[in-house]
Amino acid sequence: MARADRTDNGVESGVGIAPAEGAADVRLVELLRTSTVTAYPALQELRARHRGAVLAYARLCTTGDSTAGQLAAQAFTLAARQIAGGSEPLVPLRHELLLLTARSAASWAGDERAAGLAPGLLMTLGAPPPEGPLPPLLGAFRSLPTRAQGLIWYGVVEREPHDRTAVLLGLTPEDVAHEIPSALQAMAHACLRSRLAASDDPRCGNFGRLIEESVRPDNPRESADLRAHMVHCVHCTAAHAELTALRDAPRRALAEGLLPWAGPAYATREETRPQTTRRSAAGARRSGPLAGATSWPPSRRVLLTSVAVAVALTPLLVLLFTRTGGSPSAPSGQAADVTGAPTSAPQVTANVSPPPSPSPSLPPSAPASARAHSPSPSRSSSPSRSAKPSPSPAAHAPNGTYAQIVNVSTGRCLDIGDGGLGNGTDVVTAPCTSSDTQRWRVDTGRGVVQSYADSDYCLDSRGDVGKGVGIWECDSVTGDHGQNLRFTVDPDGVIRPAIAIETGVSPAGGDAVALRPLDGGAAQRWRAGAR
Repeated sequence: MARADRTDNGVESGVGIAPAEGAADVRLVELLRTSTVTAYPALQELRARHRGAVLAYARLCTTGDSTAGQLAAQAFTLAARQIAGGSEPLVPLRHELLLLTARSAASWAGDERAAGLAPGLLMTLGAPPPEGPLPPLLGAFRSLPTRAQGLIWYGVVEREPHDRTAVLLGLTPEDVAHEIPSALQAMAHACLRSRLAASDDPRCGNFGRLIEESVRPDNPRESADLRAHMVHCVHCTAAHAELTALRDAPRRALAEGLLPWAGPAYATREETRPQTTRRSAAGARRSGPLAGATSWPPSRRVLLTSVAVAVALTPLLVLLFTRTGGSPSAPSGQAADVTGAPTSAPQVTANVSPPPSPSPSLPPSAPASARAHSPSPSRSSSPSRSAKPSPSPAAHAPNGTYAQIVNVSTGRCLDIGDGGLGNGTDVVTAPCTSSDTQRWRVDTGRGVVQSYADSDYCLDSRGDVGKGVGIWECDSVTGDHGQNLRFTVDPDGVIRPAIAIETGVSPAGGDAVALRPLDGGAAQRWRAGAR
């Protein structure tokens, strides 16, 4: 008998070729690198078990079903090329496919396909293609063993039943149930290590234990020393916030931290588990719909699935044919089935040309001129002050276009105070006017909110949630002051500082602006353009 080695996921990988159906994901990767005869069924199985999730995420990234199908197909294509070329997925396969979906969307942002992307995603995609923004917890997640990664992704983020997670990882349901808590604990440790390692303050290492004790689910231990340190340390503050989120809402925190866009929306989507998990999930306990979003109409699922599989299969098959020097020889009695399947894929893809991407839909209140000429997102990280673009107010969250930033609750605009344009000047709210100091843009490439009045200055959190908000030189984003300048603008218009991600820019009475804990209210939401 051929020797078989057990992988990190508990899957035997030996000389013999195991069937793809019911194989763990790690085994599918091995089979995808074999001859076309076995690689093709493995790719079919890969698509069958993960396509529902990929299409759901692609739908969040796009404006319609057609563009979602194209985006999902491109993600499968990239995965096929990478695996066939010998690249090892650094995260669980489904997570890898979602990251590839976001990467494909980032590549669309640089050409005419940008019109097919969700407007909120375009605000986020300020980094050059093909990478786009990096999920904040991805580095810590990749440092974990593959087994722990799989338990976290499938068991926590996806909420797959234990027996289904066991199939995907090559474990037993008992292993899954027993090991998920320890995997989450390992993730928390990894996040803490990552944050402390990024600090150049030697004192931070001494507070690691205190941070862990302060967020224990049972009998947390508060420390006055830690609180005093966190007032001045963005790294320990961020570590404390991340560990608190992982304790209180692990699914949301992980989805938001491991996906570059719409993580919480993906994790809480409402979907019925795809029927095509069929044989590999035979006998598996099916879970009910997840709360949160809409499911795909059956007719659309069929159409998009056909497009996705056709486009995704072709690159891998080409690579395999090239590697083996022509058509593979099928085992006796299987020639008709094996050779017929691959050749059908190119016939489908030849008839599937990407249709023109639809323009993002605008609110009914938008003027006709805005409907006819939808503005393209700005791709310049540092616009020239000598050639300022014309502000284009619109009824959406602040994005890469210069516009007034208007509070949804008060109707007042974010403005620069009377102290002049210089480091430390207060940011306030004021009645909306045509003043240049009331116009801003979100530069997602650098993670800053940039002033139109002087593009050298950006929104500044001042490194403390209790000191209000000001402006500072944007170039400092690469230095010691950089964390204070970084902000994230959510699709609903919440502006969150990097120093305290669970707070948002909020009116604080009178003209003042403060960083307040997130409460979901209108006072913490901002939109581009005056009423």
